[in-house]
Amino acid sequence: MDSQELIGKLAKEYRRVEEDAEHSFKGHYNAADDWSKVNLALGLPSAVLGAVAGGVSAADGYQTAITAAALLASALVTCLTFLKPGERADSHKNAAHLYQALRNSARILREIDLENEPDLAYARSRLAALTDKRDDLNASMPSIPRRAYEKAKKDIDSGRAQYAVDKERLK
Repeated sequence: MDSQELIGKLAKEYRRVEEDAEHSFKGHYNAADDWSKVNLALGLPSAVLGAVAGGVSAADGYQTAITAAALLASALVTCLTFLKPGERADSHKNAAHLYQALRNSARILREIDLENEPDLAYARSRLAALTDKRDDLNASMPSIPRRAYEKAKKDIDSGRAQYAVDKERLK
């Protein structure tokens, strides 16, 4: 295989890494957003209900309401403790950052290094390092929920994840 053919194959593989990483980082950002909303939906009412139960506990005749507020607050706090939505949101956000960095590295290597000064041995070693990094991330990061992935795919397919400069270049 001649060097131009190899450059073409390397560029395709870099693009595959970019595509995988882009879907993963968008999916993880969506998952982080979803878990942040769950954290807020459970945390805010539990805090308010706990405050209400504590604040009116001295009032006569409200024992049923106080008990109900305390039980509901306790149930919400239990859900927060069990589900740990804040930790899950942080985990997905961290994964998104790592996948985005991987995507950016692959793009820069493909568009700048490979196109301007194609050192084929270097390009092959960098591709191997990027695919190893992708495989390590895939094995160690949390799974992307189906809904978050599908939203990411829809956004990417509609061009919402594309840089404006790349959209201009395609015109």
